[in-house]
Amino acid sequence: MVLAALAAPSAAQAASLTTQPAKPCYRSGETVHFLGDGFSPSPGSVNLTRDGVFVSPIFTDAAGRFDAGLRLLQDQRRQQRTYTATDSSNGSLSASVPVIVSPVGVKLSPDTGPVSRRFRIRAQGFTTGSTLWAHVIHKRSKRHLRIGQLKGACKDLRARRRLMRKNAAFGLHRIQFDTFRRYRAKRAVKTTFTIRVVRGAR
Repeated sequence: MVLAALAAPSAAQAASLTTQPAKPCYRSGETVHFLGDGFSPSPGSVNLTRDGVFVSPIFTDAAGRFDAGLRLLQDQRRQQRTYTATDSSNGSLSASVPVIVSPVGVKLSPDTGPVSRRFRIRAQGFTTGSTLWAHVIHKRSKRHLRIGQLKGACKDLRARRRLMRKNAAFGLHRIQFDTFRRYRAKRAVKTTFTIRVVRGAR
């Protein structure tokens, strides 16, 4: 008698989905590449969904792989999402990856008060560095203030700082928050505020 055993599919045949770069948190506006492997080869395709909502079809190559870039956007609070790739011709070939997306921004309060008041500063999503800086610009004058260390996967910060001097010149002052010690107006990731100093504001 000849016995034959049916071998189970190897782990290498299982579908997989990963992100590149692999990060614990992505900022809004960042482009992430979703890399798939183990799907039906060309002319196959997969359906990419986000939390069960269809996003886009993606075509695979001759090896059943794909590389799809997707720009992640998030306007308000950070959000944890699950992206899933499912083979369009074989529903058993499916893989998911969790992704956390954070908006980029700074909140300042109070809105009004003495020019030299201490601001409550709340920042999030500055994944381009480990330190938050404030650049105070008035005409040709520039001041660079270290606000503090960004913490956590999504680079958060809570601080209280004076951003303006008591003797700040009258007129419009621009404050740019970013993660660089040196000021450049065209930083890709930044948040900008304007403060107008008028007579009596001191």
